[in-house]
Amino acid sequence: LPGKLADCSVRDPSLAELFVVEGDSAGGSAKQGRDRSTQAVLPLRGKILNVEKARFDRVLQNLEVQALITALGTGVRDEFDIGRARYHKIVLMTDADVDGAHIRTLILTLLFREMRELIEAGYVYIAKPPLYKVNQGKQETYIEKESELEAILLGDKLEKFSIADADGRPFKLTETRWQRYSRLLKQYEGWASVLRAEHGNDTVTFLEESQILDEQVKTGDELVALIQREDPENEPYTTELLSDGEGAVTVKAVERHTNMARTYLMRRSLFESNEYRQLARVHADLVGLAGVPPFTVALGDTQKPALSFEDLRERVVEVPAFGVNLQRFKGLGEMNPDQLRETTMDPASRTLQQVSVDDAAGADRLFTMLMGDKVEPRREFIEENARTATVDV
Repeated sequence: LPGKLADCSVRDPSLAELFVVEGDSAGGSAKQGRDRSTQAVLPLRGKILNVEKARFDRVLQNLEVQALITALGTGVRDEFDIGRARYHKIVLMTDADVDGAHIRTLILTLLFREMRELIEAGYVYIAKPPLYKVNQGKQETYIEKESELEAILLGDKLEKFSIADADGRPFKLTETRWQRYSRLLKQYEGWASVLRAEHGNDTVTFLEESQILDEQVKTGDELVALIQREDPENEPYTTELLSDGEGAVTVKAVERHTNMARTYLMRRSLFESNEYRQLARVHADLVGLAGVPPFTVALGDTQKPALSFEDLRERVVEVPAFGVNLQRFKGLGEMNPDQLRETTMDPASRTLQQVSVDDAAGADRLFTMLMGDKVEPRREFIEENARTATVDV
């Protein structure tokens, strides 16, 4: 057995659980927090190879893959025998961030391609560690989803907010308006994430915070005309046209609040793309609902500025958090053994999601598309689903 495996004492596979944990730090906490009689822990360092792209003989040379296959006991391919499985519950326990999701997907790809019977038998699970711990008075609550945190922090406070847009127009929050705003913002962030991948985070952030989207600029020439106009006093930037080229427009922007200057190379192709047009469309919907950025957000004696629609959502959630003891777990390694046991490992209080394959052919196509060598099908999938993506930038 692998030297890094902390095995359990029970020998009945139906009672045994294997926690495949991201990183040595979290692995150490899991080893201390586990039930040694029924729970084994295997920490994996880094990201395993993508079996959808790499030759399998190369995959088998990876030490982390070797450790996982050996710990499971079933073998792979022609030597696979589910009757030799050492655990009937295999729990993938990774951080609740983009890297954690990537590591989990790589492990699932390995299991689906080389040990699919483990999934079909219902042996594979995903742990659902909390993102936050909230202390309110003597009450301690662990929270798994952003939406749960939002519900706790906002509670009955929505209608107590005082929000005004750049022109001083009020945006009166209600539960219905907040839900509609959140749905539109999710679409907005999805299109913005596609543009960030193509044009860079700074450029897209400037689009959102400046008046470019407010004015529904649709071409490079319209951008040049806008920059040459005098900037309104309530705009967060003063702008200057540095160059007007055939392929790109170069803009210097100085943030009024900090006096920080940046130069942006705005490619003309950006304004001609479908992603930008969709972003502009949703931007207009958000303006119609909430007003024109930037905003001021006030609750009681606390007031905060919000330069963009994303900022507005963050401020609305952030302002009620003042005075609340809020801890965000950026990784499993930040939890002590008792917290990890209570929230993620204890059968009496944990939440596990069983991995199943209802449509094997569909799952096969999806793994090939998302994890394989061909870029174009993956790009098309991302573009088609950008509006409903959950973004972590």
